[in-house]
Amino acid sequence: MNTPIAERDPHASVATALATRLRARLDSLLATGDIERLVLGFSGGLDSTVLLHLLRDYVAHTPVLLVACHIDHGLQIDSARMVAHCARMAARLGVDFRSARLNGAPAIGASIEDWARQQRYAVLLTSLDSRSALITAHHRDDQAETVLLQALRGSGPHGLAGIRASGRYGEKRLLRPLLDERRADLLAYARAHGLEWIEDPSNAQLRFARNRLRATIMPALEREFPGAQAALARVAALQSEVVEVLDALADQFLHDDGVLDLARVRGCARPLRPFIVKRWLARAGGPVPGRAQLASMLHEMLDARADGAPLVVWRGVAVRRYDDKFFLTTARLPAPSADPQPCAVPWTPLRLSHGVLRARETPGEGAEPAALTHGNLSLSYRRGGERLRLHSGGPRRALKSLFQEWRVPPWLRDAWPLVFIGEQLALVPGHAVAAEFRVAGHGPGISFDWQPLAGLTQDWGPWRK
Repeated sequence: MNTPIAERDPHASVATALATRLRARLDSLLATGDIERLVLGFSGGLDSTVLLHLLRDYVAHTPVLLVACHIDHGLQIDSARMVAHCARMAARLGVDFRSARLNGAPAIGASIEDWARQQRYAVLLTSLDSRSALITAHHRDDQAETVLLQALRGSGPHGLAGIRASGRYGEKRLLRPLLDERRADLLAYARAHGLEWIEDPSNAQLRFARNRLRATIMPALEREFPGAQAALARVAALQSEVVEVLDALADQFLHDDGVLDLARVRGCARPLRPFIVKRWLARAGGPVPGRAQLASMLHEMLDARADGAPLVVWRGVAVRRYDDKFFLTTARLPAPSADPQPCAVPWTPLRLSHGVLRARETPGEGAEPAALTHGNLSLSYRRGGERLRLHSGGPRRALKSLFQEWRVPPWLRDAWPLVFIGEQLALVPGHAVAAEFRVAGHGPGISFDWQPLAGLTQDWGPWRK
């Protein structure tokens, strides 16, 4: 008489049930059919090894491609051994493998954990296109640790919502299909299938807050309060619902142009204001501000005098106020070359160090093509005293005054490209053409658009473990 497999291997039934649940979750997550490739963040540890094995079996029956990607942080002496192990495991399972090594190191005094996580996600997301998704092996134990850490840091609803099962960073998708699974079940699956994994030595270093929590606090909590991890995971689920409501409320006060209208913020209930600012920052790609930065934005900058130019800087970005609006920029604005640059038409596009200049045909509007193609054309920037005649027979007006009328933020004015014909200012891209060079009647004209890179050029999304 044959013994049932569940009796021969006590882990088999757990493994089978886990595989069934994962297939159902992936079927749901990939039901739209717009994902053609899954990029797995593969550390070589237990969690990602189990997910690699599960995904290998899942994609075998679908047209979806699977790639295992290992990030070598360069922080471990034996990191090369870990890369080699991951490559062997991927090869054994017949999965395409990629690896990348991080360069640089965290700033003095900065969290190594936070730096490594941000850099890891940045590299992984760079490998994605619009038809790919990043998939990671975070599970319920990770969720419980995250919620407890956030509670100890005094976090609000967004922090207590913990890790999200899925999300987007721009057009790039992130999936975590094991988030409801216990690590104990992942271990049972690995043993049932004879999987090999390697432990990151840094996981045993108790100088890291998460490792101390995992090694000492969580086991004690489970002993004293059985089911504590499950309860903390439920907290995350409930707070996620609260976050959805708060984000939906905040979105009603935001525009799609990436600028925050402060009049609308002042008009809402005071308790909602910090959530509006944080939601605006998240949509604009900014890092989460600390309490001091958020308090400054809500009080000092919100209530500063009308002609003031307050500024709040943190983590490489800056919030600037102008025209009763908030603008998010890099802390150090890109500077253009000081020397005039000879140029020719058409420019489609002309890429500069601090933005992109584009020319387009506009019948009856813009500059006379002959003036641009036959003139001594150059590109330069404000040096003071520039003047422009907007209308035939009208006065030549100071560019400084025109920038104020056009509501161009002060930090953009000195780097706004100006087109000269000979020594005369002919065009201010995006705003005006000198009357002397404007197209006559309904003839063909050329207009210019300027897209400055004063905003963020890096995705600072709020990475969470």
